Amino acid sequence: MGTITASFMRICNRNDPELGQCIKDSIQRLLPELVNGIPSIGFPAIDPFTQDSNYFEYKNQQMHGSLHLKNAKTYGMSRAQIRDVRAAAGDDTFNMEVDVYFPKVITEGKYKGEGRFNAIKLVSKGYFNVTTTDVSTTWKISGRTTQRQGEEYLLIDKFDMTPEVGDMKVYATGLFPDPGLNQVALDFVNQYWPSLYKEMLPETRHSWEPMMLDIINKMFNRVPYRRLLPKA
Repeated sequence: MGTITASFMRICNRNDPELGQCIKDSIQRLLPELVNGIPSIGFPAIDPFTQDSNYFEYKNQQMHGSLHLKNAKTYGMSRAQIRDVRAAAGDDTFNMEVDVYFPKVITEGKYKGEGRFNAIKLVSKGYFNVTTTDVSTTWKISGRTTQRQGEEYLLIDKFDMTPEVGDMKVYATGLFPDPGLNQVALDFVNQYWPSLYKEMLPETRHSWEPMMLDIINKMFNRVPYRRLLPKA
């Protein structure tokens, strides 16, 4: 961790008028270094980014569905392009918006799903692959300082994003036992993915927000705030 984080800390001062630009350059340089993660602090590899287990649930008046992903791997995170950063760092607060673009992101793994539409119930499981291209979003990050052993550290407690996707292709086995019905379902999803994505995205926040907060804080929890973003 030492050389990577030290480079990040030396460059960016919290009262620098160009703080956002400094952080942008630092993140862009850091991404290739984080491909294999930082085992000493438990920072995960980002390409592929692996999730042993993840759970999503969706409900409305007519439909109720749940999806359990296992051994999911996501490829393409290290190729992110940091487009812009806006940041404000005070003595005890930190706020940042990061505009980021991903040319292509591929997620694959195993899944088990249960769904109910009115009186119809469906249980399915199998392999899935979701390929998204031209993904752009803004990471909205905020936090505050907290004291530990007489030293102040930055704790990020809010993370939000609403990714916009240029195109999406979904493949899955086991949606239906019959291969023909399985293909019909895939054709439907791949034709109407924009509306399905818009409808279901807010429901996934409870899953990815804690994960993102944990990843970010693994880095920040090791470096005192006075060194992470020192005053000029």
